[in-house]
Amino acid sequence: MRNAVIADDEELSVELVEYLIKRYELPLKVIGRSSAGDESLDMITKLKPDIVFIDINMPVLSGLEVMEKVRMSENSSAVDFVVITGYSYFQYAQLSLRLGAKDILLKPVEPEQFVETMERVLGYRYSDNQIFNKIVEYINYNYQENIELKECAEKYHTSPNYIARMFKKYYGISFITYLNSLRIKKAQELLRNTDLSIKEIAYKVGYNNLNYFYKIFKRNMEATPKDFKNGIAKS
Repeated sequence: MRNAVIADDEELSVELVEYLIKRYELPLKVIGRSSAGDESLDMITKLKPDIVFIDINMPVLSGLEVMEKVRMSENSSAVDFVVITGYSYFQYAQLSLRLGAKDILLKPVEPEQFVETMERVLGYRYSDNQIFNKIVEYINYNYQENIELKECAEKYHTSPNYIARMFKKYYGISFITYLNSLRIKKAQELLRNTDLSIKEIAYKVGYNNLNYFYKIFKRNMEATPKDFKNGIAKS
């Protein structure tokens, strides 16, 4: 479950976001609501939410000003912004994305677009099976640990065969393929954005065996971690 703040001076817009979260049973808990920019900035600083739904046009400080100030703070990388606004001007969209917004939704928010945005922000696709959603959420938050199918089954009071069937049904792949794909995706991010050694990256994404990490990485990316990193350096 991730914590969220809604920063918007339009009550109907706030209520719509809360309604959509509940309707689609998204793994979000709204821990704060604010209607002015300065109040929003204080709330984000104190509550440290994972996600902030923010309007551009607010009193005192605009949503863009709030985002800019948060991005200048120490905890900037820990907050994901989703801009919800009535402005459709390209300049606002461009600036929002430059400040790190994960997505921009135009008012009134369409339910389908909202769900698609949240799937991108949270990093996985939802199903109509809430137990399966919880299992996928657990994997996405704990991929760096030694996760096994049997452990997930015990944790969520179901069977390994049931989980395996659900992965095939909803994602068309096996449990281990999903886990490995997630880990390799995270490894790519670390290879792109950090100076960590390949061994350190392997450990950080859940692989204690470096040779196995190389094998899975090459199978997924058709390149070794070293070649992948060198390719980034040359580009």
